[in-house]
Amino acid sequence: MQKKHVAIIDIGSSKVTAVVGERGVNKTFIIKSKYSFDYDGFSDGVFFDELKLKKELFSLAGYLLKGTYGKIDKVYVGVPGDFTKVFIRDGQLSFSKKKKITDEDVDALFDSAFVMSSTKHTLINRSAIVYELDDFRRLANPVGANSEILSGKLSFIVCSNYFIDIVKQTLLNAGFSAVECVSSALAQALYLVEAETRDRIAIIADIGYITSTFSIIQGDGILFQKAFNFGGGYITAGLVERFAVDFDVAERLKRKVNLSAICSGGSFDVLDGENGEYYPINDVKDSVKKSLDILCENLAIAFEESGYVIPDYVPLFITGGGITYLRGAKAHVSNRLGMAVEVLGPKVPLMDKPIESTVLSLLDLALEQNK
Repeated sequence: MQKKHVAIIDIGSSKVTAVVGERGVNKTFIIKSKYSFDYDGFSDGVFFDELKLKKELFSLAGYLLKGTYGKIDKVYVGVPGDFTKVFIRDGQLSFSKKKKITDEDVDALFDSAFVMSSTKHTLINRSAIVYELDDFRRLANPVGANSEILSGKLSFIVCSNYFIDIVKQTLLNAGFSAVECVSSALAQALYLVEAETRDRIAIIADIGYITSTFSIIQGDGILFQKAFNFGGGYITAGLVERFAVDFDVAERLKRKVNLSAICSGGSFDVLDGENGEYYPINDVKDSVKKSLDILCENLAIAFEESGYVIPDYVPLFITGGGITYLRGAKAHVSNRLGMAVEVLGPKVPLMDKPIESTVLSLLDLALEQNK
């Protein structure tokens, strides 16, 4: 029997990536094709260059639709946190007598708890934090259980119609018969974090190149989400300002630094091999740390705004391509926030880097929905 393959598109803050893949053994993936292009990105829920993005998406769709892996009618698009909002609602259904809970009952619970009334947003995901029955049992999945009452704490994610009008409409015009927008943050939570960990509570900071998304997760849903302007590009910009160098020089400089290395005075220098210039390592580290302090300030604000008291044993998971490659960044963030920090990436051989987190999370979600 031929394996099912799916297409996904990840809209990152500096790059758009499209992948066609199918399921491998032990929940791994077989990548049939992969295309990507750099673009100007977005900030505060607005793309910097809408026309260029549409043009590139149209070309990308052409590659996907004309591939040699067979016909593709549908594509899944990951929506960054900048373009989404999360709503938490409590819902409850009462039945005339004890009955076996069905999928239809679960759908009715969600329908009764949230009605989309905004003309600026569209509902793209809904999932449960937890369900509860009449005997106060709390379940991750109530289907098949017997109860007179079905209640739940439910999470709803909406996407700005601005994003849909630009990305989804462009892909439909390019030839796809169906385009499904899904929350990138939710896809990451469900794929990267074990169900046992999510049932307690989990926190993910997806640090990109220009923007980042902070999410508090429980069960199969997002409790709280906040996007803010910070990423690896901000660290590079700090080095540009500090040393008055070109951006590409600063980028190479950033990737050579090790914040955990013990240095004294000016005995260690960072060499940029392109122009033979030396930069004092302590000055470079100081600039990088100041940029990371801005990240920590944004994370602290997100924790405070969430209103949730996070237990001490819960770590902050960081993923994405913004800072996870930066040696010593995890320890610096941990010290500043006063909590454990762990780098989170896909548990897939040869594709286990955090920069692959969103792409593989979206691919897993699409494959799960197309079993």
